Amino acid sequence: MIKAEEIINKQFSRAFWGYDIGEVDTFLDEIVRANERAEQELEIAQLRIRMLLEELEHYTGKREDAKEATGQKTETTASKPVETDEKKENAEEKNTMSETVTIRYVAPEDLDAVTMVEATCFPEAEAATRERIEARIQTFPKNFWVAEVDGRVIGFINGMACERRTIVDDMFEFATMHDDKGAWQSVMSIGVLPEYQKHGIAARLMNTLIDDARSAGRKGCTLTCKDRLIHYYAKFGYQDEGVSASEHGGAVWYDMVLEF
Repeated sequence: MIKAEEIINKQFSRAFWGYDIGEVDTFLDEIVRANERAEQELEIAQLRIRMLLEELEHYTGKREDAKEATGQKTETTASKPVETDEKKENAEEKNTMSETVTIRYVAPEDLDAVTMVEATCFPEAEAATRERIEARIQTFPKNFWVAEVDGRVIGFINGMACERRTIVDDMFEFATMHDDKGAWQSVMSIGVLPEYQKHGIAARLMNTLIDDARSAGRKGCTLTCKDRLIHYYAKFGYQDEGVSASEHGGAVWYDMVLEF
């Protein structure tokens, strides 16, 4: 981000009639881009704070409910020893993680929650912006699913349908490349909040997408992943086809294709 002192101390070359207009315009463009990035970062940070506050309120309510329930049991069952705080916390955690997860199509009102999950799960260079996520929701809502617990979005999977067998970088930028009748179902992003990972939620999301693609009569599914995740997607039947042409986020990706 450009600092204020850099703007103040910026020196421009002088042309015949004054400052070089092209040089000034270029510098102003840099300022605009820097401010846009700062605004996006601030928006995501504010969104994350709001979601964390809602999460805190959610679990605070659960803790109070658990305390009330424990108190009632203590009064009616005198022979049962009172649980320690540590046991209560462990029980609450197990109950939380075993809550029913609902997989459903995305809705416009999920935008903020999905943006927060995306920003939490991916590095800034790879995470889709709020604007791009909104474009995906508007363009292919039936190729976009969310995982929900107690009304809270905790994960998602999305991807356009297309005629391409492998993913190219333009697909991340332009949601309009989606083709309802496309032969291939892509996976452009899949993520689950850290506290809900390792509970099979990502697998449920992936299987939902695969089942939908198969029912739609598509040829298969396609995605890119980093080398450390090749073995994970192989469990779903995806085949490693080597290093991808995609350079999304400046990373090295591998093409993974599942043919029906």
